[in-house]
Amino acid sequence: MSENSILLIEDNFDDRFLLKKFLSTSGLNNWKIKEAVKLAEAIECLEKNTPGAILLDLSLPDSYGEDSFYQVKRNAPKSPIIILTGMADLSMAKRLIQKGAQDYIVKGEYDPRLLEKSIEYAIERHKLKFENDRNREKLLDSVLEAQDTERVRIAKELHDGVVQSLTVVSLSLGLLRSAIHKFDSRQRAQYEKCTENLSVTIDEIRNISHSLMPRSIAEMSLSEAIEGLMEDLEDSSEITFEFITNLDQEPEESLKLTIFRIVQELSTNAIKHSKANNMMVQLIDYPDHIYLMTEDDGIGFDKSEILESKNCFGLHSIESRVNSHGGLIEIDTRPGKGTNIFTSFYKGKKG
Repeated sequence: MSENSILLIEDNFDDRFLLKKFLSTSGLNNWKIKEAVKLAEAIECLEKNTPGAILLDLSLPDSYGEDSFYQVKRNAPKSPIIILTGMADLSMAKRLIQKGAQDYIVKGEYDPRLLEKSIEYAIERHKLKFENDRNREKLLDSVLEAQDTERVRIAKELHDGVVQSLTVVSLSLGLLRSAIHKFDSRQRAQYEKCTENLSVTIDEIRNISHSLMPRSIAEMSLSEAIEGLMEDLEDSSEITFEFITNLDQEPEESLKLTIFRIVQELSTNAIKHSKANNMMVQLIDYPDHIYLMTEDDGIGFDKSEILESKNCFGLHSIESRVNSHGGLIEIDTRPGKGTNIFTSFYKGKKG
């Protein structure tokens, strides 16, 4: 299949016949049509080629309703989807327009011209949306890159500037210890308190510096860095973290930082929003790919509602980090059912 092709996913023979008949008498009569009567067949087709448009019946022998749409959309993100619906499923079809379908056609209420226009308009709308999404991804990727650069700068400034200056002050205070016998009890107490507060402040600034750009990223393996992050988060939250990995070869530096940042963002989100008791992080190494999977037993969320909101920088930043490395991400969640997030990365160089 190619741009001038249509994948027709419909199990009813009469509906398939009518659609092909109408297409043959429309301006799309030279387009190739591939048919699938089951969702599994459709997905197999999509794994091999990307059609110019998809006509999808929501009632299939092996799938029904919104699940059919989401599975097709997941396997064909670059193809516009037009829903084929009967009157009974009309409200569902309208909802799916808000979820990413480009149009819907009511069976028995269209003609060749309407079918042709629906497909043409769906393709144009999808192209426009795709370009807008790409521009948004580029902008967000630039923001994240600038964010990481600024984190490095601030971390270096704190560690090399502020911490070193405070260390000098600490050493100067240490020189006074030889004269502490000359202090009265009040002066000694003030001296001890000042020394203690200074030490705590230095430690806090070091911690802030390391959280902005953890030293472990440069000095430890990715597995050790994530394990250390899990331990720190578990100490400061009510979530029990479990980390499983078989990674024995380090990814290139940019991908290493990307994976660490994704784990950091997902773990922080879980602490803030999930109300989970447990979270598992798995980092699995295969010959050509690295798979990162996180799973929590929290309250979950409505994925489409959250992703469409304006207050979703965390998830959008994760998607942008994944996309910037040509990776894939799948989010499986719904209210009351916890959250599972699967990401995969090719182990070669970025781009």
